[in-house]
Order: sequence, then structure tokens, then C-alpha cells
Amino acid sequence: MNHNLSVRAKIILTLEKINQGQSLSVLLDPLLNSLKDNEKGFAHELLLGTLRQWWALSRIGESLIKQPPSDMGVICALNMGLYELLYMHTPDYAVINETLNAVKAVNKPYGVGLINAILRKVADKKDKFAKKVQKNHSLPNHLAKQLKQDWAENYETLGQVLRTPAPIFVRANTAKISHDDYIKQLTNVADVQEVTLDGKIDFDNTSQTYTTQAIKLSGGQMANLTGFDDGLITVQDLHAQLSGAIVSSVMSQFDKPVPNLLDACTAPAGKLTHWLAKLTDGTLGVGHDFALTAIDNDKNRLKRVYDNIDRLGFAHLLDDKLFVKVADATTLNGDTPFDVVMLDAPCSATGVIRRHPDINLLRTPADIEKVVALQAVILDNLWSLVAQGGFLLYITCSVLKAENETQMTNFLARHHDATEIKLYGDWGLPQNVGRQCLPQMDGGDGFYYALVRKS
Repeated sequence: MNHNLSVRAKIILTLEKINQGQSLSVLLDPLLNSLKDNEKGFAHELLLGTLRQWWALSRIGESLIKQPPSDMGVICALNMGLYELLYMHTPDYAVINETLNAVKAVNKPYGVGLINAILRKVADKKDKFAKKVQKNHSLPNHLAKQLKQDWAENYETLGQVLRTPAPIFVRANTAKISHDDYIKQLTNVADVQEVTLDGKIDFDNTSQTYTTQAIKLSGGQMANLTGFDDGLITVQDLHAQLSGAIVSSVMSQFDKPVPNLLDACTAPAGKLTHWLAKLTDGTLGVGHDFALTAIDNDKNRLKRVYDNIDRLGFAHLLDDKLFVKVADATTLNGDTPFDVVMLDAPCSATGVIRRHPDINLLRTPADIEKVVALQAVILDNLWSLVAQGGFLLYITCSVLKAENETQMTNFLARHHDATEIKLYGDWGLPQNVGRQCLPQMDGGDGFYYALVRKS
């Protein structure tokens, strides 16, 4: 990226690339690395804020434009300017002047007149437009329609929650330090908020309880946390942390000396390292060993897996109890069946739009149809690898029923040797199959969990 360009000009180019299909996760670090330290916070808020409010801002622009511009870069500049005007504290004249300068800098002078006129019109009645832009949702029409169909009673709340920044949660790495002991170290962090989720699983003859303990952070607190580089904590969404608690409860059903375990689609290893912590911190109260295989079909993503394994102190397990490899979950095979499979399935990621707002621009109905089909293939293949009496925990970060409740209903219809094990708890909404977490304004993201056992 041209380092001589202004922050706003760089954001216009980044928004343009996202609209062309590139991912924010790929583009964000290069953008921030090209900026001065005192520019990064502003750029982060302006870019992610524009993405979160993209469709609401676009509707404002469309209502004021007789002939929509054919150049996506002009639309990007206009939405960026509208966001800064309506959501940030920059003086109106500065927003307009700097946006226009940025448009010229990215060689789109033909957009100056239109953008100038729209921004000035909105600035003249800013309170009116601020209320209008915030009134409903900021979702693409196809997704809004599906959410209204899937979650009629929760639709209005979902529309608002998905356009807000998500809170940050961390968990103590209990392989190194207990949750309570880590909390005691946070003497320099004000108003530490602990969040606990409890639940229960009823197996054939036993009932197991599980607990997730998380720490919720507010703005700026991450910088004051001790022990991150030493692997004492890791960042993980509240509802994502349920995976470690549930799969650990499942482990109580085995008295094998070496249960065989699989974490499918493991990158970036948040759930894997949580499981490893539970397996090694004495929580399970069992003396057996374990063999845990973690797979992902992208070797580049596995680099981050190894980084997290190393930082959190599990590298000594590699090639002994922990086996990480490149493999495709649709074709994975093996001679030894798995006692427990944790499948963090590929999905639309509609439950984490707050953290990845580019999903709102990138995801199409055809993409969702493809991922639903892919999930079914993965489920069927991995089910063939589950041992008799073994378990599969199915997880997505989606809020669409086609990927969740409907997917698992169809799975149970195909596999008569599969029985659902009900999940209970003070979290989520019970479904016909599984349990669904919806994104909460001050809480966790949208996750779905379903547990099945092989007869």
C-alpha cells in the first residue's frame, strides 16, 4: 500500500478490495502496519465501523442519489464519509474536506461533486439522518430475510446487535494458572467482570455438570493484562469457550487408558488449546493418557495453530499426545476410530459478524448453500470414523438454522446409529436438535452446539 496516501485514502482502497471479494482478515494488518501509531485507532474504528453500518449507510446514500455511481470506489468513499459524519466526533467540515481530498488521492475526481453534495445534505440535518441510519438493521436483504424467517421473535434485537462492536473475552490457561489465581493478578485492571456459564449433560446412567469461566474486558483493558506473552491467558469468545467445557464433560464417559480424540477444522486452535488445558490441568479427574489429532486443510492456517500451541505451553505434547496435520475433513480416514470428535464446522460465520463485518459484504445465498452441503459431507465422513459408543460434538459460529438445527436434524435422519445427547444450561436456546446461542449486546457471539453419540 502507498505509504504516502492519507488514512482515509487507504481505507477507501481497502473497502474497495473487500467489495471485490478480499477478506478483512487479510487486509487489516497491512493497512494498520502502513500507518503511524497515532493513526491506527482512528483507522480501525473508521474501517470496521463503516463495514458494520455498510448497508444502513448505503440505503441513506441511495435515498439521496438519483443515479447511483457505477464506481464502487466512489460508493466506498461516500459510505466512509457518512460513517465518520454520523458516528464519530470529527467536525463536519473536516469530514467533508478530508473525504474529498481522499477521493482525489485515489484518482476518482469524478466522484467529488456527488460525495460533496450528499455529505453536506446529511450534515445539514445530521440528527435526522443519525436516527434514520440507526433505526433498523444493517444487513444485506437476503440475510435479513433469512434471519426474520429463522428468528422472528429475536429479529429486531439481532438486527441491532449484529451492527455493534463485540466485547472481548479472555480465559485463563488452566494448564498454567487457575482462573481464580489469574484474577488475583489483575490488580491494575479496574472493574474486572467475570462471566460464568453453567450446564449439565445427561448421559445414560450419569449426569455431568460443566462450567465456563471467562473474563470480560472493556475498552483498553487488554493492554493492561499480564501474562499474555507467557501463555497465562488467551482471547476467546464467551460462547466459544463452551466447547472446552462440553467436550471435557464427554471425556468423563471413558475409562480407556488412551482415548483417541479428534479436533477437526482446528485453526486457529482456540477450542483445541482449551481442550488441551482441560486434559492436562487435572480438571477431568482421570489418570488416563490421550491421543489427540488436530487437522485443518490449510497449511497456512496451521502456522497460527502451532503459534498458539507454543505460546500456551503445549508444544511438548507434539508428536507424543498431540498430532497436528494437514488433512481434509471430507476425506479423512484411519484405522483407529475416534472416541470423541469435536467438529468446528466451516460455516457462514453469521454469528460473528460483529468481529468480522466484511461477512456482510462477502457472503451470498449461494455461499450459504455450498457450506450447508459441505457440512453434510464432513459430518457423514467423520461419523464413519467415530467408535461405537463414541461422541461427535458439532459446532458452528452461525445463526442460520439451515447450518445448525436443520443440518443436524437431517444428519440424525441419515444415521440411525446416532442419538442426540441433550445439552442443558443457563446459556442459549434449546432447539429441536442442539442448542443455539444468539449474539448478545454485551455478551457472546452466535454459536450452535449439538452432541450426538454412536450406538
